[in-house]
Amino acid sequence: MSNTLYRKYRPKNFSEVIGQAHIVRTLGNSIRNGRIGHAYLFTGPRGTGKTSIARIFAKAVNCAASASDEGADAEASIRRSEAKADACLECKSCKSIADGQSLDIIEIDAASNTGVDNIRELRETVSLPPTSLRYKVYIIDEVHMLSGGAFNALLKTLEEPPSHVIFILATTEIHKVPETIISRCQRFDFTRLPIDDIIEKLSAISTKEGVTIEKEALEMIAISAEGGMRDAESLLGQIISLEDKNVTAKEVKEILGTTDREFVSMIARKLIENDTTGAIADLNKMVADGYDLTTFAKSLLTYMRELMLLLVDESLGQGLKRKMTSEQLEIMIKVAQKSELPKIIEIINLILEAQGKISAFLIPQLALEIAFIKATRTFPAPAREEKKEYKTQETKKEKTDNIIKEPSPAYDSKSAKSKESVKETENEIAADFADSGTAPDIDDVRNNWKRLLVDIRPRNHSLSALLSNCQVMKIEGSTITCATAYEFYREKLADPANRLTVEDVFSSILKSKIRIDIVTDKSLAPKPAEENADENSKEGEQSSLLSSALELMGGEVVA
Repeated sequence: MSNTLYRKYRPKNFSEVIGQAHIVRTLGNSIRNGRIGHAYLFTGPRGTGKTSIARIFAKAVNCAASASDEGADAEASIRRSEAKADACLECKSCKSIADGQSLDIIEIDAASNTGVDNIRELRETVSLPPTSLRYKVYIIDEVHMLSGGAFNALLKTLEEPPSHVIFILATTEIHKVPETIISRCQRFDFTRLPIDDIIEKLSAISTKEGVTIEKEALEMIAISAEGGMRDAESLLGQIISLEDKNVTAKEVKEILGTTDREFVSMIARKLIENDTTGAIADLNKMVADGYDLTTFAKSLLTYMRELMLLLVDESLGQGLKRKMTSEQLEIMIKVAQKSELPKIIEIINLILEAQGKISAFLIPQLALEIAFIKATRTFPAPAREEKKEYKTQETKKEKTDNIIKEPSPAYDSKSAKSKESVKETENEIAADFADSGTAPDIDDVRNNWKRLLVDIRPRNHSLSALLSNCQVMKIEGSTITCATAYEFYREKLADPANRLTVEDVFSSILKSKIRIDIVTDKSLAPKPAEENADENSKEGEQSSLLSSALELMGGEVVA
């Protein structure tokens, strides 16, 4: 029984199909309006209802209630009118199809019948009229498995099919189906089913089977099925086979080997809040309970990716409705609102790095523990020697040019000064500038800000990216106050080693000793999409923020 739940509870009519509303509506309208096509192409992930809807459609077009002939079953017609496009399930045609006894419904597994000879045999039978039904329906599953010669043979039949024949082709890999075949079919794209719909049907099946199962357990089954109803029903069947009439979430975790989403969400929040102790403690508790670390790392990566998408643009999170419940999505949106994109990207990079080391470490959780510490703590940058003597090549060249173009009287009096003397003079001038103590004004600072980004890059690439997202707010004496919209940026720039590097480079540029003070001003963040009238401007701001964050973390966008 447990192995055949998906067969036992396969929908018998359009009204019983969950999800795929756009397909059910279109096919239903074609039946009601008498506009039946000769070839249909169903494409989408496995277990999303392609074969089930193909059988329902075959039953509906052959139902006695759909016949317009005089003498059609009047009672069946009434039932059909009430059920709209649904078959009556009571007429001779419906019963013969449901029992699998009709010779006019031909199902072909293209994976086992890939050759041209198989399709030639099909072509020979196509011309024969139906034995008892109105339409002879050919359902070819996994059609992408046909050989090139078989596709060519099938194409000739699709070009000029007999009026009594309907072809329904199903595939999970539409890219392998020739365009010549696709163009001759009405194409329907099946989507993964929403989690809430899968849970609803699993709950109904459990009730009918006399099994009580916790809601959290149903959620885990639905999420593991990845939007496929057949996979979800198969998993439920495995669990029911334990002959346990009261199934708990803990049992489902053990069977599936998964980590529940609530636990992953809890650790993710602690990483975002820099709770090092809490995150590591939860990780070790999970290890003690026997959960698989590789599976957990994948789940955590998936969760952080979803947060990243919500932060880039909340509209990108619409697709998440098919991967989680409404309650889970609401919680995730709240977590995203308290997060910052650079922080999320840093955590993703650290987990990706740790993921490949889990199996290599003698202590498996060590790789993730290190990643958690790096994600929640700030470490000083390696000390650099002779910082005060550091000068960019461009700065040296400019000062040398100034010495040559505007020589001092002392220099004019010497007609044959050597290159070594010029170098000495250059160093003396640089030292004078550094020790002058003259405070720059705000215009000097703003005018030289871009130069700071260039000059600091050879010393610290990340600092250049961070500073590009800052604005100069004010100057008090020798202290320059800069603002950034993100607390994560402020923490990195306020790190003693990073701050000293910025002060050292900028002091050389401004020719005056300065101090840097970083503050957070969230009003500098890009406006939400609904507050920005210009969509192009909004996309530009988001793209700029994401690019800066990726540059900071040394990452890149991949397809």
